Amino acid sequence: MLTPNMKTIRLDTDEQGIVTLTFDEPNSPVNTMCRDWQDDLVAAVDQIAAIGEALRGVILASAKTSFFAGAQLQLVMQGSSADAPQAFADVERIKRCFRKLETLGKPVVACLNGAALGGGWEVALAAHARIAVSDRKVRFGTPEVTLGLIPGASGITKTVRLLGLVRAQPYLMEGKLFSPTEGLELGLLTELVDDASLLNERARAWIDANPNAVQPWDVKGHKIPGGTPSNPTIAQGLTVAPAMLSKKTHGLYPAPEACLAAMVEGAQVDFDTALRIESRHLAAVMTSPVARNMISAFFFDLNAIKSGHARPPGVPRWKPQRVGILGAGMMGAGIAHALASRGIACVLQDITLEKAQTGLATARRLSDDQVAKGRMTIADQLAMLSRITPTATTSDLQGCDLIIEAVFEQRDLKTRVTQEAEPML
Repeated sequence: MLTPNMKTIRLDTDEQGIVTLTFDEPNSPVNTMCRDWQDDLVAAVDQIAAIGEALRGVILASAKTSFFAGAQLQLVMQGSSADAPQAFADVERIKRCFRKLETLGKPVVACLNGAALGGGWEVALAAHARIAVSDRKVRFGTPEVTLGLIPGASGITKTVRLLGLVRAQPYLMEGKLFSPTEGLELGLLTELVDDASLLNERARAWIDANPNAVQPWDVKGHKIPGGTPSNPTIAQGLTVAPAMLSKKTHGLYPAPEACLAAMVEGAQVDFDTALRIESRHLAAVMTSPVARNMISAFFFDLNAIKSGHARPPGVPRWKPQRVGILGAGMMGAGIAHALASRGIACVLQDITLEKAQTGLATARRLSDDQVAKGRMTIADQLAMLSRITPTATTSDLQGCDLIIEAVFEQRDLKTRVTQEAEPML
């Protein structure tokens, strides 16, 4: 049923005392941590806590095709450095709800019917168990650093305590995502089901089997996998980590540095203190101009490009049938792989056939990684590679709809190959 005064969340309580909390943000294809949702979360958790001993468990669900998309980036774009104290207060408010929910002494299960990214994955981490649909197209994780942010709604603190400082790094500091199968192997997911229709049934079964569920970090004697920064092996790695990070970011990207700091500082204190440390780091990067610029470029602008926002009215999308690529190095081979993966025939040219074939081999290695991760079948890989024709002969470019120059950074060479290739168009 609809709960009075709540706009984005529905609460349903059944005869067995199980509450289903369904996220359903109106007029939006996805669920986000909008202002209404933040207010509704407080009200919903208070109502659940008020049930008392009659409560047997809680199910977190979504009415959308995905579970939860995360923070509402429009809110971040409106902030400035002066808003850091409010940003800190807002995220602490969300975390208090998460902690209240996971320390009720009752099992909480998240039913992941689709993607859960960023803040959405942090919502899922508030549950004691996470059951997901086994769909290889679905992704989970915290990619915030790619937008100049950090996983600040408990994502850093919890991931470190689940995976350890070393194993958590790529998922927190690089924004690496993972599939349902990978999540199960990592221990971040509890169970997989073949179809979303089975989620509720399995969630109820888990609640029945785990009436006294607690989070791992709330178990007395819990230790971070691999050890804390006081562990000599961990400490040795941490001495070079800032320098290695600075080499990549050149000091221009504060988010990965803030993420590393929150990871290390949080691993040396108790759980609730670690959450506050994480919130402080999030408030700092969230209200910086770097975050606003990165969100603008890599989210709003990029999505506008992908949606054809700048396309003149009445001009249909165009897809080349045959593309020539000048240069079979890493860039040229990568372009060929990207095109061939989308069904476009490619002519990969270099100064010798051997060099061109090396480029084809690079494309094969790139697709080997996709096959290994289950994102491509061997049959699809062979079909993709068959679309790439290595050559050292310029005349093989005849009839190409498009030619991309990707040769060595030498001006005279670029001029010459361009002059030779242009008549082939």
